[in-house]
Order: sequence, then structure tokens, then C-alpha cells
Amino acid sequence: MINFTIILVDDEQQILYGMKNGIDWESLGFSVVGTAQNGKEALELIEEHHPDLLISDIKMPFMDGLELSKTIHENYINTKIILFSGWDDFEYARTAISYGVSQYIMKPIDYNEMQKLLTTMHEELEKEYAEKMNRTRLENIYTESIPLLRQQFFTQLLTETLTEDYCTLQMKNLKLNLDYEVFHIITVKIRENDLNDVLSELSIKETIKESLEKITDLYHFGMIDREVFLLCGNKKHDIERITRTIQEASVIIERIFHTKISCGISSSGTSLRALPVLYQQALEALDYNVVIQDESYTYYNDILPLQKDAPLQKDDDWNSEVDSIEKIITHCSEEELKTAVLNMLEHLHEAHYNLNEYQIVILEISFSLARLYKKYQITSDKEFAGSKKMAVKILSLNTGEELDNWLINYFQLMRTLIQKKQVDNNVILAENAKKLVEEHFREPDLSVESICKELHVSSSYFSKIFKQETETTFLNYLISRRMEEAKMLLKMTDYKSHVIGTMVGYPEPNYFSYVFKKHCGISPVKYRKLGGENN
Repeated sequence: MINFTIILVDDEQQILYGMKNGIDWESLGFSVVGTAQNGKEALELIEEHHPDLLISDIKMPFMDGLELSKTIHENYINTKIILFSGWDDFEYARTAISYGVSQYIMKPIDYNEMQKLLTTMHEELEKEYAEKMNRTRLENIYTESIPLLRQQFFTQLLTETLTEDYCTLQMKNLKLNLDYEVFHIITVKIRENDLNDVLSELSIKETIKESLEKITDLYHFGMIDREVFLLCGNKKHDIERITRTIQEASVIIERIFHTKISCGISSSGTSLRALPVLYQQALEALDYNVVIQDESYTYYNDILPLQKDAPLQKDDDWNSEVDSIEKIITHCSEEELKTAVLNMLEHLHEAHYNLNEYQIVILEISFSLARLYKKYQITSDKEFAGSKKMAVKILSLNTGEELDNWLINYFQLMRTLIQKKQVDNNVILAENAKKLVEEHFREPDLSVESICKELHVSSSYFSKIFKQETETTFLNYLISRRMEEAKMLLKMTDYKSHVIGTMVGYPEPNYFSYVFKKHCGISPVKYRKLGGENN
């Protein structure tokens, strides 16, 4: 029997305790991974656990069950919902159904009926999981996969410069609709290729495809050892929704197949001519993500978070080993970089260049790598930075050993400057976020999403960097700043508690009191009575 996860939500502690301890969840095939007393707390648990099932009361403070269901329906497509209520109201039930709620039951809860309902839900969840592994279904999908001619055309679109007439003719012949205004490309690799058969691998691809199809028009095809998803639309894609969908798909893939995926997400383009550049961006993001074990995706714009609105560039035709070194230079150690450069030099030596030829090769390598100065916005007055100085220096070296040592030092300098720039970028990103909090913490709608929109980064990347630089989450930082202001106002002014709550971003008086007590240990009224002293 598959064991599915559950989160329980009710503002009445007694009912919550009764549900958790009054049902033999394990015998029914479930595990309770968390409990919450309001919708906002429930969302935090859902973000952490991605449960298979949520059971919640409708009437709750701060965020009721219907609003919670709506948020889950829009953002967590794999979580099923059971709502219960003491109100026999048809409108409640109809609204709940529109939000994807599986069952709507009345209080008081009959535990025998609840066990029957849970048995039914377990069978439904097992059926859905089984469908993903159904061999007949997968064989049909395999038979109906994209024809070879479509595959060839998509490969051309991503790797060649095609004329408009040729594209129009091919789209007509292949019955493809690519008349869109906005494009994104996602490249995907399955991290562990130890699956039992091709149908299991196909099922993983279909899981990703089905998830993305819920939010955008989509074309899917394979290229060498990776899968490519072409996202199409007529308005700017919501990158937060794309990344959340990828994250949700990766969770279900890991649960069913016990393997992980790596994804690279490009920035957006506005024409078919931009696809080769978007494809290179997606590949670069994928290469970056493969070395990050805890992340399922990397968004291209997150690699250089402070480089806003940078123009798209085509890659030069570099030596493959130089290209490989460039991919690791952002995160490797000094010793790892030296080993990689020495391996490259060993292969160069096998060509038996004369001195003049070898000087030219070293010049080409150093000039190709110099583009990283622009890419990472590095300014330096050292001799390596200027092309004239570099050329003069290289041509003045008279032995292969001198040229090798110069190139090793050049790579090491680039590594030091780039990694320092990345650290500086992270610090600046966190400081900019703090400034925005200071300017806007009084606004109720301030959130991770609004901060990320202002800073042009994705929420997952921002959250990781902010916690890394501040040793706390953004939400805790925001709450702490609001509570700091609230305590000052309680001590220094005569404003009512609910007025102070509004002034620090909590227009709902009860929720302000709830957060204040949870954060400070006592209520706002008691804090004022004690003159700011609290336990």
C-alpha cells in the first residue's frame, strides 16, 4: 500500500487534536506531516511538504478554507482537498467544487464516515499514481510521439538561422502553430539514468509535459541527451508560475521514480529568430544546475541577478575544453581550476605547435575568455584586462613553459574576479531587499513575490541568497522589522493597537495581535502595560 501524506487544518485545537489522534492514519495508508490553525500557517506547511491531501475547516481566521483551497488549486496541482463545515450552505459547496475540492462534508465529523471517505480518497490517489505507470497508456503515448520531421524542424529552429519563407512552409506542412509573441525554452536532463526501461523515462517526460501544459502552450522534443520544452504565448510568461510548476513536477517525479531532474530555463524572446539564443541560455542554465544537487531548476537571469536587461549574444566557436572551463570557473576551487587548465594544456602540447603558432593559440584562448569581463561586469586595470597589453605580454614570452604559466595565472585571475563579483552581487541583492523592506514594510501586500519582481529575480533564488546572507528567511526579517516598529509605537505613542497594526502592515487587528504574540511572547496590550518589558 502506498503511503500518502496529509496536512490537517482547523482553528479549534480540540478538533485538530481529535482528528490527528482519533484516526488510525497508518492503517488507512496516510501519514500526518503537519497541522495548522489557519490558512496562512497551512500554506507554509504545504510549501515545505507538498502533501497529497489536505483536510481543512472552512471557517478560520486570517485565511479561510475556501481561500486556502483556491490558492492550492492554482499553485499545487497534486494536492487534493477535503473541506468540512458547520454550515449547510449550497453556495459554499458550489464555490468549493470550483476550487477543485474533492469532498465537502458537514460537522460534527462522524469518524466512521471519515474513515470510509479516506479509504475512497486513498483508492483515488493510488489510481492516479498507477495511471502514470500504466504500460498500455505509455505505449500509446510512445507510438503517438512527435514525428521525425517535426523533430528535425525543431532542431533546425534551435541551432540554425532559417529564412521566414522556409519556416512558414515547414509549419504549414507539419501542421505546427508557432504564431506567438513570446517564447521561453526549458532544457531538462534526468540526473540518474538508472531507470528500468524506456517507458519509465517516457513517463517522467510526460509528467513534466502535462504539468507545463496546464499553464502555457507547449512543444516538446528531444535533442541529444536532453529534453527541450518550447513555451509559447501571446503575453509575457509568469516566471514564478513556470518555476513553481517545474518544482511541483520534480516533487512528484522523485516520489514515484526515486530520481531527480535538472532544468535550465531561458529568458524570454519575442520571435522565432531568437530561439537559437534562448536555447544557448537554457543550456547554460542547465549546465549550472547540474552541479547544484538541491535545486531542480536554474533560471538564466538568476545566474547574473544584477545584470538586468542584458542584450542576447551568440556564443563564439570556442575550443570545447575552454568552454568546459568557463562553465566551472564560477564555483570551482583554485586547485580544481589548475587541474582543468593543465589537462587542456596537455592536449595542446600533443599538437606540436612551434613557438609562433603556440603564441597565437594562447592569444585566441585568452581573448575568448576575456568576454567574461563584460559578462560579469568586471573592471580591472591589471595587465590582463587590456587586449593590447595581453598581446604584447604573450608575444614577449619565449618558451612554452612561460606561455603555460601565463595562461594558468590568467585563468586564476578570472576565477578570483568572477567569484568575488558573485559574492558582491549576493551582498548587494540582500542589501537592496533590505532597503525595499525599510521603504515598504508598512504596506500589507509586501511579499517575497513583490520584492522579486522589483529586483528581477525568481523567488527560489532570492530566498536562498537572502537566507545565505542574513541567516534568516525573508518572511522572518519582514515580521521582525514590523514588530520592531510596532513595539516602538506601543511605547512612544497612544495609538490604539489596531491603528498600530495598520501602520506596520497588518490591517486585520486579530491577525496583528496573533503575529505580535507569536513573535514577542505577549499581546500588544500587555506589552504596553509593561512599558515594553516582556518575557
